[in-house]
Amino acid sequence: MNSNDLKKTLRPLVKQLVKEAMQEELTTVISEIIKQTSSVQVVEQRQVQPQMNKKLQEDRVAEKHKQIEERRKRLEEFSKNSFGGMNLFEGTTPAPAPRDVSGTKGAESVASPLAGVDPNDSGVDISNLLRMTGGWRQIKWKD
Repeated sequence: MNSNDLKKTLRPLVKQLVKEAMQEELTTVISEIIKQTSSVQVVEQRQVQPQMNKKLQEDRVAEKHKQIEERRKRLEEFSKNSFGGMNLFEGTTPAPAPRDVSGTKGAESVASPLAGVDPNDSGVDISNLLRMTGGWRQIKWKD
């Protein structure tokens, strides 16, 4: 029997024996760890949230409300002084909310370019645009 034949027969045998030995050792180690950890009590630490003084909390809330009110007053004053006191949005209505144009519920929808535009909106009249700019004669084509 040559060495190659011996290797072919012994290698799987040795491999199986090593595998079994490692499994036995691993089982022993795991059982020891379980025994040790079961006897140790787990101590849970909780961080205690510091209780804020009620007066301090009330002061902070009052300060926040005061800041909001001051900001509202400044914005109101700014809007009165801007544009000569004219309300730019007088007589307008908000645009409608975007709507689902996919036609399927639950599917990801792709918004249309006119989603959110009022269907009754006439838009901008561009019919005289070419006449104002000189028409098609002004457009130069490159060959």
